Amino acid sequence: MSRWTDTMGVALKYLHARRLQKLRTREQILAHQQRRWQAMRTRVADASAFYAPCRSLPLEQWPLMEKRAWMRHFDTINTAGITLSQACALAERAERTRDFRPALGDVSVGLSTGTSGARGVFLASNGERQRWAATMLAKLLPEGLLARARVALLLRAGSNLYDTIGGARLQFRYIDLLQPFEAVLQQLQDYAPTILVGPAQALALVAQKQQRGDARIAPHRVISAAEVLDPLDQASMERTWGVRIEQIYQATEGFLGQTCAYGTIHLNEDCVIVERDWIDRAQRRFAPIVTDLYRFTQPVIRYRLNDILVERAARCPCGSEHIALERIEGREDDVVWLHDETRSGRSPVFADGLTRAILNADPSIVDYQVEQLDADILGIATEPATDDRRRQAILAALATLFATLRIAMPDIVFRDMPAHGLASKRRRVRGLPAPRGHADA
Repeated sequence: MSRWTDTMGVALKYLHARRLQKLRTREQILAHQQRRWQAMRTRVADASAFYAPCRSLPLEQWPLMEKRAWMRHFDTINTAGITLSQACALAERAERTRDFRPALGDVSVGLSTGTSGARGVFLASNGERQRWAATMLAKLLPEGLLARARVALLLRAGSNLYDTIGGARLQFRYIDLLQPFEAVLQQLQDYAPTILVGPAQALALVAQKQQRGDARIAPHRVISAAEVLDPLDQASMERTWGVRIEQIYQATEGFLGQTCAYGTIHLNEDCVIVERDWIDRAQRRFAPIVTDLYRFTQPVIRYRLNDILVERAARCPCGSEHIALERIEGREDDVVWLHDETRSGRSPVFADGLTRAILNADPSIVDYQVEQLDADILGIATEPATDDRRRQAILAALATLFATLRIAMPDIVFRDMPAHGLASKRRRVRGLPAPRGHADA
């Protein structure tokens, strides 16, 4: 594809994405979703051997997908005739060489980071990549394509699409996180971005370096993407740059949401249908089941993510009728299951509660990790390392949390903070698998 073709493709899709932002009421949103789904259903059933038998079924009767099934049926789900072995070979070569330009015809191939286990493989045609970029621009740059901005993208994998849609006023710079971090900092300083986008842990590390005088940038906007934004990292970044940290809810399965002017994350229901699989209805926690209304090369239909989302109780002041979230709490793998006070069953302790207990115990803590080592054993590491005072404060805070939840106090093992690189997503809370069927919850 030529630069001109890509630029025009993004521009046209950008205009369409801006029109979709005029969907104001739930009735308008749902009507748009149904129109798109009817068109998508026919196209997918015609082109995907896996989904052909579902042609006449309503959406709620299409198969429920998760990563293992998606990969197991990769060859028959995708509509491009690409095999899993072909896709893996190209994606692994790109990861190894750091050259992400090669494609299989019109289709680019990528690998997910594998936070929840085995890595996933995803496909996107050039038109789908244009639509993703156009939607992102429409939602994050209200000034339009003629806005004057220098956008730095801290990413683990790049795309030459950013180069083709940039111009004299709107510029993009991909900065590879898998190079020495000193080189990342130098490129940031040379580029002097006005908008900084990246995973939370990478942004937090840049902020720490700046606090120590090892970096000097002054972005007008900072946008956290691809990872859960921990309140510890958020506070550090906001102190460093003096701006409210925005968020993008982005996954292999699509561009799912972003913050509004009030800091609320809204799901992009003009692009995806989101069904709620309730984890804790009383506390408004659910796992999203996502159907992408525009991805055809590798259809994303009723794909259940293992993210834990907490729905906002009250309507957002911005007035949007798109589903509003109080927060993205993490993944189901981040839930710690512990015995209740009667020791007759096990109950969930969500990452948010553990995080707040540890940070409230000692405001000087700048990093931490909680790992469930056994059914009744938690390993805890902090930075700075735990001395007697900090250890006792953490134990007291956790005892209060578990008493409130009517959970038996587990054994706590204090450990050294493990090394962690930018090649993988950060998970500060790691649980063991949930009891079968959550029967004890």
